[in-house]
Amino acid sequence: MLAKIGRLDLAELRRLEPDSATVAELKTLTRDQVALIQTQTRLVNQLTACLKEYYPAALHLFAKLQQRSALVFLQAYPTPQAAQAASVEEIIATLRQGRHSNPRRVAPKIAEELHRPQLVATEVIVRAKQRLMLSLVKQLLVVIQDIATYDKEISPLFLTHKDQEIWSSLPRAGKRLAPRLLAEWGDDRTRYADATSVQSLAGTAPVPFQSGNYAKAHKRFACLKPLRNALYQFAWQSTRELAWALDYYHRKRAEGKSHSMAVRALVNIWVRIIYRMWQNKTCYLTATFEVAKLAHAPQQRVA
Repeated sequence: MLAKIGRLDLAELRRLEPDSATVAELKTLTRDQVALIQTQTRLVNQLTACLKEYYPAALHLFAKLQQRSALVFLQAYPTPQAAQAASVEEIIATLRQGRHSNPRRVAPKIAEELHRPQLVATEVIVRAKQRLMLSLVKQLLVVIQDIATYDKEISPLFLTHKDQEIWSSLPRAGKRLAPRLLAEWGDDRTRYADATSVQSLAGTAPVPFQSGNYAKAHKRFACLKPLRNALYQFAWQSTRELAWALDYYHRKRAEGKSHSMAVRALVNIWVRIIYRMWQNKTCYLTATFEVAKLAHAPQQRVA
């Protein structure tokens, strides 16, 4: 197969240049960090399931289980009985140890929640499940610390790249999505023939399928999945800040598209925008996009 392609289509093939050293390192770091974040999500799900079996009140005490103050609290009070026996001042001290932002205001609410009527598990379940809970908490604390360490490595490296301003200008890209997008997209401006090439590589461009009289477009499965995931997450985040992105998403949902299909359609819009920014080496400006959208909108006929 390779020999046949080389003999017949060699003139149409383009050499793939390797990434620069900075991009290659960024790609490795960001992908490894994503793997750690997935591990964190898995551990949080396991911890949630464990607490539901013997300590459900703990799920209502904090906004997020993975925040340090919540994990330190669970280590200090691994059972409902231990938490109920703690005074408000002891809870305040525990929250301070977990670096909570406002322990004195939150502690009375936690004490009140703990003393509300709730289902009580048997002593056997409590003894067994608290062991699992403490093990999961210990693992989570390590993983969360490692994720923060990766942030300290990725941010300075990202800021040394000449294209960092372009990616940082994207709305809600933040300190994690911007480096991921740069790492997966790359910095070789001869790599992609046009925006469609990026859409195909990222798997956001639909693939036509036809068999006899049946025809439809389906999701592209053969793609660079880390690039697709980074673009997907960024497009969804953009709907929280940009009115046009949210309107486009809602319009696609109104057409009967699922959530994933609507976000992928929005990704295709973003790829065209980012590709032009990347080629021209310009930052994102909402005003520039609005002017371009009006210029390309179909003109209404005047009667």
